[in-house]
Amino acid sequence: MRSAAVQTGTQFHELDHIAPLAALCGMPLLIAEEANFEMCRRFYPQTEARHVPDIESQLGFIADEFDALVECKYWTPQLKHIFKTLYKKEMRLVFCPHGQSDKGYRAPLLDPYAWQDQVLVYGELMIRMLKDLGVWEKIQSYSVVGNYRLKVYEANRPFYDRLAKEAVPLSSGKKTLLYAPTWNDADGASSFFFAGGKVIEELPSDWNLILKVHPLLEQRDPSCFYRIAALAEQKPNAFLVHEFPPVYPLLAMADAYLGDASSVGYDFLYFQRPMFFFPTKPPSRLHSCGKVLDPTKNLYAQLDEPNLCVKEQKALYGLAFEADVPVRFEAFMEM
Repeated sequence: MRSAAVQTGTQFHELDHIAPLAALCGMPLLIAEEANFEMCRRFYPQTEARHVPDIESQLGFIADEFDALVECKYWTPQLKHIFKTLYKKEMRLVFCPHGQSDKGYRAPLLDPYAWQDQVLVYGELMIRMLKDLGVWEKIQSYSVVGNYRLKVYEANRPFYDRLAKEAVPLSSGKKTLLYAPTWNDADGASSFFFAGGKVIEELPSDWNLILKVHPLLEQRDPSCFYRIAALAEQKPNAFLVHEFPPVYPLLAMADAYLGDASSVGYDFLYFQRPMFFFPTKPPSRLHSCGKVLDPTKNLYAQLDEPNLCVKEQKALYGLAFEADVPVRFEAFMEM
């Protein structure tokens, strides 16, 4: 079975999900956008990246060379039909999620899982979510892949830690808070537009702040984004991280985490460090692993010595990410 990973569109943050998977499975990664191709070469040199411009016109070539494709975007039934009718190819289309979060209960964000040929899941928590939403029984095939991104980070940690230190020159002797707001999707779960400015303006001199912003925050509301981002430029101990896809080296730099419904919160569970959250509706499972802040009060005054919730963090991390799962693309083909 010849397989390839695919990255279309401009969403460079998806590289941190599809490039490590491609590297672990020995698949080439076909990238449509030149900027993303160059970014992949820089941040994921262990991945065999191929620039395929105007990829929609290359479907015949792809059908000749590959039998299965994996991407972090939902595949449409129309594309399956195109491969079959125009190129006489029963192409297997596999969906790779881009992060574990609690989003999807207020809007049908996960419904398209039902029409994928195969889906990858991190662990039991994602399966439970799909069952809760009535999607699981419609899924044709799945494979559990665990936290493969962490595996790639740990295998290349000196390389990634060096890149992170170059991008974020933290002041020594200060605690570091990483704030990772999600974008304002159909669930409306982002804290950035009502609290992002407050996080920056109230930053005291004895803290470093890393703002790991979701790229769609800029694309969907650029005027508000740049107004808040400009505040970070006025603070020498605030660092807005943009166009830096790898998440784990940034998390490793942080003494504490602040978030909302972002999937980065689940990634941070691995480090078993203090976690803080803005309130979300419905409340996130992550809230049991830290402290929910009152956004009407001074934020940093609430970052006292919290209950580390290590037991809860370990339990939720184990539920979210299956441990010691070998990632092989051949396993994705099992029905």
